[in-house]
Amino acid sequence: MSVGLSGCADGVGQGPPDNRPQGGQIGGAYRGCDFEAEDIGADDVSPLGFSARDVASAVSGERSVPLLWREWREDQRTTATFSVGELVAARLVRSTEPDPGESSGSTDLYPSVCSDYVQVDVPLAFSTEDGAFDESLVVKLRARQPDVADFVHSFDLAALQGSYEVTKINPAEFREVSVHLYGKLSPGAIEGSIGGSGDGRPEGSVYSGYTELFDVAEF
Repeated sequence: MSVGLSGCADGVGQGPPDNRPQGGQIGGAYRGCDFEAEDIGADDVSPLGFSARDVASAVSGERSVPLLWREWREDQRTTATFSVGELVAARLVRSTEPDPGESSGSTDLYPSVCSDYVQVDVPLAFSTEDGAFDESLVVKLRARQPDVADFVHSFDLAALQGSYEVTKINPAEFREVSVHLYGKLSPGAIEGSIGGSGDGRPEGSVYSGYTELFDVAEF
């Protein structure tokens, strides 16, 4: 089964809720990729030369890393623990640049960054020693090689099990506030960040289309 989707460039720490392919760039401006996701078996060898199970096996297990707060307890450190579980589902995602239509000739200056990848759903337990996070998540890993995968996950702020609260901005001043976890996994290791955004001032405000980004932590 195939599902047509559209995407744009991911931001580290302030990414969208799903890990979408990066966009191409035309004349100095980024534009989205077109992509199509197809369900695949865990052991099917993808056109990239590896299977979803190869990815899940390479990055599974627990790892603990130092985490530096940029919000919440600013510039304080704690320990973050991530535990990656067994594969839940897998897809092959084919990514292409959209038809640019008439071209000014500037497209040749910027090579495409749209590329196919294997997407792997896995459970992820994420906690911090100070109790700010104690979450059980399911994340979508994006892998272009068998032993490295990244993900972006949007937290449900109303359902957090830890004590974290947004403090960098005043949530009451925005129509929507979101916080995202970004991670890059390799065997026994992880690096990444947490960031968020406040979108839209209250209705009737001259700043109704305003978006404010903020850093939460890095690890």
